Amino acid sequence: MAKSKGLPIEVQAASALILIQIAHKFAAEIPGAIAMVGTASSFKVYALYVMAAAYVLALVLGLAHIRWGFIIGIVLGAEIIIQPLVFHVIMGIPKDPPYYILFPILQGILVIYFCILAYRALGHEKRGKTKT
Repeated sequence: MAKSKGLPIEVQAASALILIQIAHKFAAEIPGAIAMVGTASSFKVYALYVMAAAYVLALVLGLAHIRWGFIIGIVLGAEIIIQPLVFHVIMGIPKDPPYYILFPILQGILVIYFCILAYRALGHEKRGKTKT
């Protein structure tokens, strides 16, 4: 079987999910945090910028065929799962509708799943194995 010159489909899927999470950070979470605390120079807002930078790092490393990008993606996927549990269940910040927290949890599960697949695909690629 001839080796493809493009990115493996697992890497493409994981990269797409990471890109969606980057867009979500900048389009929803950072403006929401600024509205919540009233200023852009708050620790909470800076923490979201750090998280967005970690997503960008994961994306760049993954697209460069560096497996650490997907390890970072797995950790960030766990953060996506934990975040709504902390804010809405433990801290009691209301969310309308209440079942909304299921969506970020599902997103986190998908990010973890596809990052694991991409990590494995890059491992097979590195060892010179091809999938059949």
